[in-house]
Amino acid sequence: MKIEIEEQIKKIIESSFEIEEIEEVPELDDERLVFGSKGLSFEATVVYVVLRGTNQILNKHSEITLAKIRIAYFCLIAEIVNPLGGVVRQAHDDGVYIFFQGKNQDTLNSAVKAAMKIKYMLGNDYSRVKKLFESYDAVNFAIGIDDGTVLCVKLGSLQSPLGGLVWSGEVLNIAMEIANKLEAPNHIGVSELVHYNLTDAVKYNKGRDKQGNEKLIEIWRSASFDYNEMEQTYYSTSFFWTVT
Repeated sequence: MKIEIEEQIKKIIESSFEIEEIEEVPELDDERLVFGSKGLSFEATVVYVVLRGTNQILNKHSEITLAKIRIAYFCLIAEIVNPLGGVVRQAHDDGVYIFFQGKNQDTLNSAVKAAMKIKYMLGNDYSRVKKLFESYDAVNFAIGIDDGTVLCVKLGSLQSPLGGLVWSGEVLNIAMEIANKLEAPNHIGVSELVHYNLTDAVKYNKGRDKQGNEKLIEIWRSASFDYNEMEQTYYSTSFFWTVT
């Protein structure tokens, strides 16, 4: 067994690896994904939603309660993002990645609108969801957004070729880093690239100047964080998009 494992690992590490560029988010049963030798690459706006304080929830309540809260978070997110073109493809204990495949402003706007709708459901007093989660101390969340290339590969082995899918790319890391920097009430943060390409609908709010004239007011505020020993600019907001 030792020799077989060593040979298999050697083959994975040293053999050539093909990357095919596609225009959709892969499914688990995508036949183009070949374990150990081929991955699929696509452009997407990545939304990372993280639930914080799960250890405190577990300590105060129970593992069953925490499991139900995680399931409820996942359900809420999926129900909001799917009609807007978002696809939930990866979830771990405390966070969910959502992919909005595409390269245009519509994709970016849809991703940010989805984040703002999630913010409304989790953080607005008019939402019954917020009140429900508050009773379990489960309203500490953050949403980071970036745009770029995502690589998908199949996880498993020769004996278990249909394992899960693994998603990687700098865009996922930056979305997570931005989320980690956010604090209430600024639950949503976007990279400089995303902010630059947003349209007015999700970039400004209507207001009035001192003379009473209507004007557009920037709803995002800039800040920075260190990533790979370089300073990165991101923008955060407390605004939400009402869910009717």
